[in-house]
Amino acid sequence: MGKVIAKRFIFMIPVVLAVTFIIFMLSFISAGDAARALAEKKYEHPSPEQIEEVRHEEGLDQPVLVQYGKWLEQALHGDFGKSYSTRKPAFEELKRYFPQTFKLAVTSFLLLMIVSVPLGILSAIYENRVLDKVIRILSSLSVSMPSFWIGLMLLYIFGVKLKVISVIGGDAGGIPILAAFAMDISFFGIMTRLIRTNMIQVLKQDYIRASRAKGLSSVNVILRHGLKNILIPVLTRLVSIVIGFFCGSAVIESIFSIQGIGNLALKSVISKDTPVLQCFIFILAVGIVVLNFLVDIAYSAIDRRIQLK
Repeated sequence: MGKVIAKRFIFMIPVVLAVTFIIFMLSFISAGDAARALAEKKYEHPSPEQIEEVRHEEGLDQPVLVQYGKWLEQALHGDFGKSYSTRKPAFEELKRYFPQTFKLAVTSFLLLMIVSVPLGILSAIYENRVLDKVIRILSSLSVSMPSFWIGLMLLYIFGVKLKVISVIGGDAGGIPILAAFAMDISFFGIMTRLIRTNMIQVLKQDYIRASRAKGLSSVNVILRHGLKNILIPVLTRLVSIVIGFFCGSAVIESIFSIQGIGNLALKSVISKDTPVLQCFIFILAVGIVVLNFLVDIAYSAIDRRIQLK
């Protein structure tokens, strides 16, 4: 097992390197003239000579592959350069904004589990009955609702009408329940239907019938046998959802004025703050690779029939 994990870890290295190269090249192509942007912050109306001076100071006049090599070397040591906007280290900026995004992601995850797991199980138990049909209708409505629209409606109702939260500050001061609900809205239906479909298949298996024949209650059958056997497909979908919480948090954070990394990335796009964007995408990409690696190990732990190769 240890050798297999070490082999998988080694395979991650070229993937990460390829990702870093794509990140750097895309930002290099799309960023515009970074030297001009820096010169405009240093001088009120920079002359061509001053722009070239800044370009030389920042090493932006070197070949792109040389720039990439220097950036990669620094990035591997945690140095992603300084933000063009604040002139502070890009990684420090991300660290400062990360706690709010992490709180939002954890709240969204817990809320998703609290809502979708019971609804999915109930829908499977009462298959094709009234409760199942109601849950399926709600799931379809959930999937069709854009998160940004739900966020705006929640902000209008609870901020403007009821005045429960601040319209300017959202609910970022405490637990961001409203923001988490808005982020979860489309995932509620996806997870509920996924759990329902897999639970129906599991409940029709022979070992489930045998467990019930032995006198086990429905609750024990579902908790001890049902949930365990739907973990793999649910876990697979959850990984992409959790990644979506971090990747797609920019819109929700912007609506609720939450100072998280998604909001920071959005501002960086507008201000063309390349170092912060590179740092954000690099850490996110590495996180995704590592998360998928850990999930592969979890598959083997959940089901011994699945062997890592």
